[in-house]
Amino acid sequence: MIKRILIVITLIILIGAVAGVYLWNKPHKKVEDAKGITITATDLSKAYNTNEKAADSLYLNKAIEVSGTISEVDKNQDGGIMVILKSGDPMTGIQCAMRDKGISLSKDQQVTIKGFCSGNGITGVSLTDCVLK
Repeated sequence: MIKRILIVITLIILIGAVAGVYLWNKPHKKVEDAKGITITATDLSKAYNTNEKAADSLYLNKAIEVSGTISEVDKNQDGGIMVILKSGDPMTGIQCAMRDKGISLSKDQQVTIKGFCSGNGITGVSLTDCVLK
C-alpha cells in the first residue's frame, strides 16, 4: 500500500517537473509573427475612453499596428525606448515600449508601430514588445 502511494507521488512530481521544463523553454511569442490589427492612435484611444471593457475584448493581448504622430520619446526604467503617440487627448497617449534600444525617433515624426496591447492605464493605452513597421 505504501509502495503504491510512493509510486503515485513520484509520478506526480515527475509529470510536474516535465511540464515545468516544457513551459520554461517554450518559445516567446513575437509580434512580427502575429497578424496585427490596424488602427490609428486616435481611434485606439477613443475606443478605450468610450468603453474600456469592449476595447479590451477587441485589443487586449493582441498584436496591433498603430499609426500616429510621436509626441514624446523617452527612456523607461529598463533603459529601453518609450515612444508616446498623440491620441487627440492631451492627458493621455499611446505608450509604446520599443524592443530595440538602438532606434532613432523624433518628436512629430509620423510612424506605424506594431506591438502587443496591454490595456489602458492612468496615462493611456500601453503597447509592449513594439517594433517599427
